[in-house]
Amino acid sequence: MSSIDGVGNSNPIQDAQNQSDKANSESPSRSFGAVLSRAADGVLAGVARVAPMIPGGQLVGMAAQGLRELKGTAPDGLTSGVAGGDEQMSEMFEMQKQSQAFNLQYLQLQTELQDDNRRFSTLTNLMKVRHDTAKSAINNMHA
Repeated sequence: MSSIDGVGNSNPIQDAQNQSDKANSESPSRSFGAVLSRAADGVLAGVARVAPMIPGGQLVGMAAQGLRELKGTAPDGLTSGVAGGDEQMSEMFEMQKQSQAFNLQYLQLQTELQDDNRRFSTLTNLMKVRHDTAKSAINNMHA
């Protein structure tokens, strides 16, 4: 295939496969975020290379290149694979565990209050029936 709009003779599909092979040959102990980040970077690179071949694709290529650059300059905590990312995830999971514990305590408190409310309602209904019965008996004596 000849050179189209400065793309050259490189094959984007072959380049993406080569990047994938390189990624697979590296250490398998990477985090999911790092793998996802590397895959997104490869996809954006492929889009940037292929985009000039389609009508109006230069805009798409520039957007893809801009996203790659933006990803590279993102502050800590917004990109995966950054030092401290695993620490933030563990802190988030710890906060979720605490939230679950608080929710469980709140649910137990609600259940106890419901039980107390049922007991109170039962006692007031019994006392009302007892009072109405006594009042009815007194009214029957007067009649």
